[in-house]
Amino acid sequence: MEYARAIEFLDSFTNYEKDPSFRYPEDLKLDRMRALAKELGNPQNAYESVLIAGSKGKGSTAAILSSILRMENFRVGLYTSPHLLDLRERVQVNGLSINEIRFAEIMGRIRRALDTADWRRTPPTTFEILTALAFSYFKEMKVQIAVLEVGLGGLYDSTNIANAKAAGLAPISLEHTDKLGKTVAKIAVQKCGVVKGREVVVSAPQAAEAESVIQKAAEEREARLLRVGKEIRVFEREHGESFQRFDIQTPFGNFHNLELGLLGRHQIDNAAVAIGLAKGLETRTRLKISEIAVRRGVLDARWPGRMEKFSENPTLILDGAQNAESVKKLILGLQRHFHYERLVTVLGVSSDKDLPGILGELSEPAAVLVATQSQNPRALPAKEIARRAEDWKKEIWVEENAREAVEKASALSGPRDLILVTGSLYLVGEIKKGLVENGAPAV
Repeated sequence: MEYARAIEFLDSFTNYEKDPSFRYPEDLKLDRMRALAKELGNPQNAYESVLIAGSKGKGSTAAILSSILRMENFRVGLYTSPHLLDLRERVQVNGLSINEIRFAEIMGRIRRALDTADWRRTPPTTFEILTALAFSYFKEMKVQIAVLEVGLGGLYDSTNIANAKAAGLAPISLEHTDKLGKTVAKIAVQKCGVVKGREVVVSAPQAAEAESVIQKAAEEREARLLRVGKEIRVFEREHGESFQRFDIQTPFGNFHNLELGLLGRHQIDNAAVAIGLAKGLETRTRLKISEIAVRRGVLDARWPGRMEKFSENPTLILDGAQNAESVKKLILGLQRHFHYERLVTVLGVSSDKDLPGILGELSEPAAVLVATQSQNPRALPAKEIARRAEDWKKEIWVEENAREAVEKASALSGPRDLILVTGSLYLVGEIKKGLVENGAPAV
């Protein structure tokens, strides 16, 4: 099978990332995922695993943890979603995306496994197939540990068939309320589905109602719970446009003057979760993580599309924040790390996101809004974004084409202004790809 045919085959299945009109949890029970993995020889059992769930920050946490483990010379698989520029980014070993040949080879085996009457009656989803592909690739590449970012929720997510020795919980907030629940507590129950028993659980700082659910889940399942801000403590040092430094105290030892290239105070908490997971693995596996691996891994960690400075004069920042809480932290991060006169915001969101909440966080800091939309079928029309922002009484423009929206923002900006592209990782990826293809100078 050639790569183009592999993508065509994958696209023939139901993709809930593009079509959110599915029943939860009825359409995502794990029996189908377990059956698919069994067809492929249960590759997820060939290595140690870490699961990372949460509403925001789970991808960054996974990237930092993967970087730490690589610095100990382990062979590390990393599975994340969604992707920024290329689908293959979702499946990586030691920082390198799966190549087109291996992708097509494994997809060919999956196609043959699914060529039965039973599978044609109850076909898997796109995400389930991608997860099975990642599990198989990691086994073939002889990874020692796989870092798995949960897709939706946790309890019924495809990744949750992995027998993880450690679980991370990034901050939990309101998201996918039509699927996961109308309250933070109900959503936390879904996220805590990755806690199955006796593993190490490391939690970022949480809202009180989420923390109580996490504590109860850990106690009931005899897991060791470590919380950033309590059992793990962080002390800030200094920060600039391209770095932040901090100390961390853990039950496994203290780490001083760590430097992180990911920006925003919340990324320090994400790094603390990653460090807790790395060291916690030592208590559940034969893996040993040295201080130098922690130090180098934190320093080397990269996660594009998250407060990513793409260019200067004016400064262009790309960030896939897609809910009110994430946008709030993004704005705080911009104010923390950058000096600018006006904030010119290019905004595009998916139709199922909390647009009023996002606009509420942007209304005061943003001087200019350019409403746009990505090519994703779930994208909310740019005109609708502009209509809902009418009461801002500020400068609002509509550019339905995302690339033209950035051009409009550039034309409206002075050299000391800051252009922010946000609201959707799909939008950020589309714009970044266009800038790269057009040869735009990046920093």
